[in-house]
Amino acid sequence: MKPRIFIGSSTEGLAVAERIKNFFEPIYECKIWNDGIFQYNDNFLDTLMKSASLFDFAFMVFSADDLVLVRDKIFENARDNVMFEYGLFLGRVGNQRAFIIKDKVVKIPSDILGITLAEYETDDKGFATDSLETTLEQLKRKIDDNVRLGQLGLLPSTVIAISYFENFVKLVVDQIYPVPSEGVVMDKKYKSGKLRIVIPKDLDADMKRRATVYYVKNGLSDGIIKTSHRSYPIHVQANLEDSDTLLIADMPTIFNGIDKAIDMYFKVGHIGKSTEQELTEQREMSNFIHVLKLLVEGDAFCKECVEIVNEDNVII
Repeated sequence: MKPRIFIGSSTEGLAVAERIKNFFEPIYECKIWNDGIFQYNDNFLDTLMKSASLFDFAFMVFSADDLVLVRDKIFENARDNVMFEYGLFLGRVGNQRAFIIKDKVVKIPSDILGITLAEYETDDKGFATDSLETTLEQLKRKIDDNVRLGQLGLLPSTVIAISYFENFVKLVVDQIYPVPSEGVVMDKKYKSGKLRIVIPKDLDADMKRRATVYYVKNGLSDGIIKTSHRSYPIHVQANLEDSDTLLIADMPTIFNGIDKAIDMYFKVGHIGKSTEQELTEQREMSNFIHVLKLLVEGDAFCKECVEIVNEDNVII
């Protein structure tokens, strides 16, 4: 799933918003405020707040739309509702993910002085010059790094991924790398070990039942790993037949926590999933995978023997 960008602007700044969308869209999924986000009969503020939870980044176009009088001086200013939307997204996604893209002549509120802003210039007719694409190049490098490095955010999937890694993945890996000791899972000595983390394609089914279907189809059986790090054993699914490599597979049932969190957020009172729920689910699962990959890559043992796959055993 591509990272998602919300682009807000006034009607007058829509041409700039469309150029921003065209610039980022090959890599990122971009939605401008007029791309069907605001539906009939929906409360404007509720829609905005939900949208802030559906997107990874927000770009707000501060175009020179209004004239304001400040201390006997006239300034060109962005539309009030665009500034409000920036503040809302800033609170939701953080200052490393919410950005102002402003006409150079626009006066900004004193509260955000000191923040590095993406600026562009306009010609005599009020159209943005090529300086817009130049500043977008710089902004793209920043958000590319943001996506690559990952950040601890307010997403429940971030915390869930860290918990899963610390309380399951690392404990299993400590018992199978570099070589599984005899009796780790059964009274047999293996030459190598591998932990396969299986990511479901969605959260539409009971995760325990879905995991059982995967284990049966892949010929995996119940096993128990005894570790020195905690007082109770870890129950796993593994290939217990005659093989030189001990393969342990796990479909994280902890995903149920993400599903329930989404249902609570949207106050679900219906059967089936709305588009907003599906987008949030995709975002949470994508973030879980991203955080988990970063944790695996950052651990010397895990990097050698952990693989993350989908239900068809294709590496993600």
